[in-house]
Amino acid sequence: MYRYAAYGLEIKSSIRLPEFPQSDGAASAVDAVFRRETLEPVSESVPGVGRRRIAAEPGRCRFSYDGIGSFLVENGDQITFDLAVDPTPEEIPRKVVRRLFANELISMLVHQRGELVLHASAVAVGDEAAIFLGPKGAGKSTTAVAFHEQGYPVLEDDLVGIRFDDTGQPLVVPGIPQVRLLPDAIDGLSLEGTSHPESDGETEKRYKTVDTVREPKPLTQCYFLETGPEIVFEAVEPQDRVVRLIAQTYTGGLLAETETVTDNFERCTTVGTTASFATLSRPADHAQLPAVVDAIVERMSA
Repeated sequence: MYRYAAYGLEIKSSIRLPEFPQSDGAASAVDAVFRRETLEPVSESVPGVGRRRIAAEPGRCRFSYDGIGSFLVENGDQITFDLAVDPTPEEIPRKVVRRLFANELISMLVHQRGELVLHASAVAVGDEAAIFLGPKGAGKSTTAVAFHEQGYPVLEDDLVGIRFDDTGQPLVVPGIPQVRLLPDAIDGLSLEGTSHPESDGETEKRYKTVDTVREPKPLTQCYFLETGPEIVFEAVEPQDRVVRLIAQTYTGGLLAETETVTDNFERCTTVGTTASFATLSRPADHAQLPAVVDAIVERMSA
């Protein structure tokens, strides 16, 4: 069994997941287990999207992907998998399988544990966290890696997990230290150390391993990214914050089936009332990213 530590969880896994940070072994308790077992696929009568079919209910969500396998996420502490092409315990599984563990599967596991899961990227600036939100192609990953190039740790890319302490303070929990970027962003930032996608990755994006931290950081800044002629911050009205956060909920399509609509609304409301929000308009020119980083750091230091 392999031991990993991500999203504040100690994970024991029977499958190799090299993108997941390895556990330092200091914690004896295990929070989640990833294990092999024969699974019944989601019925083909269930409407699917592409080659994916989902059957969800409170505390339980089953995913089936044609040609890849079936997965069952239960109770926030277990992922069972049954792969179409099953590697030996020593082999590294296909990239597409590893991406499922790093995205859809872990997001549902974290969601089941009562945390807020957003489609966003997050960085640490000192003892605080900032997250970047927006639609696909808004520049969330590019902005995060621009921070990394100036020495700031990336907490998460694409999938941000937020838990809440006893006082209600939202905390961004470090996830998987890897960023996916399109070639134009890599060229524009003159990045080194990126890897090409594997043949079954179904994407032209490349991957970069980034520096991160182990401890959660208080979420103090939320930025909705837009493109404009210059760097401009515009406040987001309180009544708009929750609506926009709900729209960026990673597990949003499954809230009704898992009976967590109200819980998710309350989590988004807590973030909306405790963090600072702004719409950040900035040029699409990658050469302007260092100035964007400086502007955000200045706001966080004020």
